[in-house]
Amino acid sequence: MPAMAIPLAADKREAWEAWTDDLTGPKAADFDELNSRHGLEEHRAYLQPLPDGSYLVLVVAEGPGADGFLDALAASDHDFDQWFIGSVTELHQTDPDAERPPMAQRRL
Repeated sequence: MPAMAIPLAADKREAWEAWTDDLTGPKAADFDELNSRHGLEEHRAYLQPLPDGSYLVLVVAEGPGADGFLDALAASDHDFDQWFIGSVTELHQTDPDAERPPMAQRRL
């Protein structure tokens, strides 16, 4: 069960919530297909408020494709995958060309 914590600036919260609403609403079928194509059986995200007003997004991915999901997504030329990774990049203000951090290791 790979997991990752990704910072989210306070001023990006509303946009992130609108994006996740799209993924569970009008884009739900596309999101389900993305997960299926990449071997994910479960894909969850949690919004964790921090004392300084910013947030962490805790992402949990489960399934046979979970360990290689980020690399597979980044290498994909599928339109929805590109939209998804572009949204993640913009919302979390990450560099799409930078080396991706490894998923967290379960310790307990």
